[in-house]
Amino acid sequence: MTILLSGANAFAIRQALDKLVTAMLNKHGVHAIERVDGETLDLARLPDLLQGGSLFAAERLVIMRDPGKNKPLWEALSDWVEKIPAEITLVIIEQSPDKRTRTFKQFQKHAKVHDFPELNEHELARWASSTAKDEGGELDAKTAAYLVRQVGTDQWRLWTELQKLLAYNPVITIESVNQLVEPNLQASAFELLDAVLAGKAATFVELLSRLKGSEDPYKLFGLLVSQIQTLALAITAQGKSPDAIAKETGIHPFVLRKMQPLTRTISYKQLQSVIASVALADTQMKSTGADPWVLLEQCLGKIAAR
Repeated sequence: MTILLSGANAFAIRQALDKLVTAMLNKHGVHAIERVDGETLDLARLPDLLQGGSLFAAERLVIMRDPGKNKPLWEALSDWVEKIPAEITLVIIEQSPDKRTRTFKQFQKHAKVHDFPELNEHELARWASSTAKDEGGELDAKTAAYLVRQVGTDQWRLWTELQKLLAYNPVITIESVNQLVEPNLQASAFELLDAVLAGKAATFVELLSRLKGSEDPYKLFGLLVSQIQTLALAITAQGKSPDAIAKETGIHPFVLRKMQPLTRTISYKQLQSVIASVALADTQMKSTGADPWVLLEQCLGKIAAR
């Protein structure tokens, strides 16, 4: 049997692979599992890998990563898909297989093909709630959405933060998220921009003060510039959906969906003023030697008072 695990969601691929590995370990032990690097694998090894059992196990699980980076190997696999005996399970991990190739078409016909795309923020929130429940915890939809906003779309980090929160208290609340989860800098930059565009001077000053103790001002400024560029794209996109804008620009749909509400708080003329303030701050940071935190606060203060 051949199984192809593909897609951009490395976390989901790892989970699927772990299930297969655990099942084989429980049934036949560690000697039944062999891992090979497809990128460097010699074609001459294929017959030994894909024919019959071994002296130590009646069944075998062969895990092959990135064979698509080895063109001769990838082409040869098309001839092996139907010949692999029942006692061998070949798992191929290829993030972006070339769907035009004969090998991929053979996989579609004769293998189990599983594609794991990245989850959007709504799917991640549902996944987090479901995972918490499976582990004996409780995470309601509102808190799950808040957790995703704080962590971002990195499912590995979201998993780690979930484990930490569940260990602290099985009932996860917004309060426990605020207490235990350090917002990623991108989330902090968005929160800062949101407060500034809403004219909440006291809020953004407090946020900025909190960030001073742990963050690089230049990195934070760079993220703010990036988010303002995304905001400009969303404002000038003439009613296009976040998914459509993402397809055209390469920006993650999650970021664009978060930005959509902000487009209603600022006009095109005000956007030009924001860009001018940011451009001035950028020049000052690069040429004056002034404290970057002071320049950043002055810039955000001008935007908030627009």
